[in-house]
Amino acid sequence: MSPVGGDAIGRRALLKLLAAGAAASVAACSKPDETIHPLVDQPDGTLPGQVRRYASALPLAGYARGVTGLVVNERPVKLEGLAAHPASLGATDVFTESAILDLYDPQRLQAVNGPSGPSNWPAAARALYGRVAHRRGSGLALLTGRVTSPTMLARIAALKAALPGTRHVRWEPFDDDAALAGTQATFGRRLTARPRLAEADAILLLDADPLGPGPEQVALARAWSQRRRTAPMPRMIAFEGSPSISGAMADLRVPAGPQAIALACHYLHAALTDAPRPPVPSDLARALIAATAMLRAGGKPLVLAGDHQPAEVHAFAAWLNAQVGAPVDYLAPVDTDATPHRAALAGLARDMHAGRIDTLVIIDANPCYAAPPGLRFADAMAKVPLTVAAVRIPDETSARATWQVPLSHPLEGWHDWRAADGTASIAQPLIRPMWDTRCPSDVVDLILDPAAAPKSYARVRETWASLGADGWRKVVAAGVVPDTAAAPVVPGAARLVLPVIPTAAASLSIVPSPTLYDGRLSANAWAQECPEPLTKEVWGASARMHPDDMAALGVIDGDMVRIERGGVITLPVRAVPGQARGVTTLLAGYGRDGTGAVADGIGANAFVLDAHAPLKITRAEGRIAVVTTQHQFALAGELEKLFPVLAPGAAMPVPDKHPSLLPNPPAKDNAPPQWAMAIDTDVCIGCNACVVACQAENNVPAIGPHEMSVGRDMHWLRVDRYQTGEGEGFQPVPCMQCEAAPCEPVCPVEASVHDAQGLNVQVYNRCVGTRTCEANCPYKVRRFNFLDYAGASLWGDAEDASVTAQRNPDVTVRARGVMEKCTYCVQRIATATHEADAGGTPAAPVTACQAACPTSAITFGTLADASIQTARADPRHYALLEELGTRPRTTYLAKRKNV
Repeated sequence: MSPVGGDAIGRRALLKLLAAGAAASVAACSKPDETIHPLVDQPDGTLPGQVRRYASALPLAGYARGVTGLVVNERPVKLEGLAAHPASLGATDVFTESAILDLYDPQRLQAVNGPSGPSNWPAAARALYGRVAHRRGSGLALLTGRVTSPTMLARIAALKAALPGTRHVRWEPFDDDAALAGTQATFGRRLTARPRLAEADAILLLDADPLGPGPEQVALARAWSQRRRTAPMPRMIAFEGSPSISGAMADLRVPAGPQAIALACHYLHAALTDAPRPPVPSDLARALIAATAMLRAGGKPLVLAGDHQPAEVHAFAAWLNAQVGAPVDYLAPVDTDATPHRAALAGLARDMHAGRIDTLVIIDANPCYAAPPGLRFADAMAKVPLTVAAVRIPDETSARATWQVPLSHPLEGWHDWRAADGTASIAQPLIRPMWDTRCPSDVVDLILDPAAAPKSYARVRETWASLGADGWRKVVAAGVVPDTAAAPVVPGAARLVLPVIPTAAASLSIVPSPTLYDGRLSANAWAQECPEPLTKEVWGASARMHPDDMAALGVIDGDMVRIERGGVITLPVRAVPGQARGVTTLLAGYGRDGTGAVADGIGANAFVLDAHAPLKITRAEGRIAVVTTQHQFALAGELEKLFPVLAPGAAMPVPDKHPSLLPNPPAKDNAPPQWAMAIDTDVCIGCNACVVACQAENNVPAIGPHEMSVGRDMHWLRVDRYQTGEGEGFQPVPCMQCEAAPCEPVCPVEASVHDAQGLNVQVYNRCVGTRTCEANCPYKVRRFNFLDYAGASLWGDAEDASVTAQRNPDVTVRARGVMEKCTYCVQRIATATHEADAGGTPAAPVTACQAACPTSAITFGTLADASIQTARADPRHYALLEELGTRPRTTYLAKRKNV
């Protein structure tokens, strides 16, 4: 049947219309209707093309992390940390850096879809209101993620008041149920433990990863690095089943499965109370003797238990902290819902199966992907007559919903959230919604009033009416509401709880992906292409096993294994040095279906495995080699000089001076600044925030799994992970900006040249792609555009014109056949120079990688700056491959190990 008003539209014509619409939406990027306030006083007459900075915030698992939005011509192009926010402290992580791409993602749901196809908001609202209003909410359930937003909580409360039968359930795939149950057992009430890592003289990790992915990664890493730089040097011992970022940074790391962790708790209790010590294996005993000595050495030791450890281990850690006077605060939970996440979702699923729920509204949650398989949530949804899924990107849950309604990106609307310490943030939008989308609070309002217009600004303003007009302006400009952090409470006497020691058996651990988290970044091409810190895998993840366990199965790296635990998945396996015997580790976030071309078909979904079912791992047919950007991790012999590890107080050997027949060049009067960088590997945690920050700042394209598999990685900055006989750690490797650059004399067209500021620059319009510079670079930091990566699309049939709106207008988009590399963010240097030439007093330029680093491991400045001179005078200072005589401007401080 022909559509009303004319002939059917062909596919090609339809795609052209969609492309034109997408291009028009990008061209029409504009600021929000309401007044938004810049982070600092910037002139009203800011010229086109100049960067304006705005404070805002982004949530992760419901908790706020402050961001600074860099906006050019009404387009946000980059996100950085917000110095005033306690969860970001001016730095970022991979999730924050990647979020700007989510804003422009062409895979986003752009309009309402109903049972019959494309629809609109009024139709969806009428369908919803007509079912629930006359029954005062009976049979209505609202499912969300963790809610810390005062405005959202107020709207949910208003919904419950108007429709008393409404049921609200909040659920996160990775929760804090065990941690809260642990403090309940120890102190008699649910409390959130907040370690003060900046004060800890010694840290004992019981399968904990405070430096790993999560809402507080930046804040905890910053505090840890501050203490690491302070004498006397602290010590960290980690007992863990699978290598983690924190384990890699520990001074002593011990592979330990569930039984060993429980034994460690019993041993430490006995050692500190002078009770008989239980028998433990000899290698574990040696580590526990060291841990006991560390806890008894005085000072302020701290014990942390991992989120996926049972409640009894958390309870023991709380008791142990009380015994040793650990630097830890306890807060009433910022998430005020006292129902455990998994119990709440299980109760909802039971009622859905029983037919007691006939209307289900899901806002920004994906239970059909990540819910425990025993709940059969997808089957339960099929029994609910009316289901509404509000999502930004289509997912497994929205595919099963009656109605799919599009959510705005957090940067497209007004919001408020609390950080993990309770600090409130008011998040202002940086751009008007690009499509017909609404904020979560607007979706809740539609349940009450089908004619409700989007009014996130009015709702947030109403919540914070007590601030007044002037206070509102100041708070929005600052991004943080002052004096809103939760006050610590006195927990009271600690009761001893010891975990039950399980029998020795194979175990399975499912942990958040350092790049995709729980899957909410699966559709983000930058996140998929960001190397996993420990294995350097991209576009997928292997099952991690001990080499002996793999030998017992008869498999090697890349072979397929079948894992059965309630559900079944098949995926490649990888031997990981440091993995505990009997422990298999899977990363969450993969195995997506219906999310788009970027995520679909990549890896396996670990969430289909049931935590309470018996575990069986067998060999499967076939091989799939997951792409990795680094193949050699262990360094021995002569190679150990690539990553030196020193004892506290030790110094690097003085390098030999290279003889030369050339005289030293005379100093030039009025020479321009000479730029340099120093990287402290002692505090680099390998989180890759710098890698994605560089990608966002410098228009570095994502190239997809095939191109990555043949070694064509385009990242200007890589972070190598090394293991030596002395220790392990991470080493960021940007361009060395060599003073005697081997790449320069071999270029036949002088595309690689040295400028007056000491930078090794690449002249793109001269480059003819001979790649001789790449071949002559000993550091392998140059990248070649084998194809038109900037013009190619990873988004399948989705029109990707919106992605171009994210690109930094100050950086050239490179074409096929051009070599590119790190430039020390020369565009930022040029901006500062121009401001100085105009008579201003510009701040010192900060590179994108430096701004992102949560541990402040990267120092950038001129050779005359005190910060660079201090770094170069440090006894730990060294240059990579110094014996080659390239005289790199990028140098390092060696890692230390407190044995």
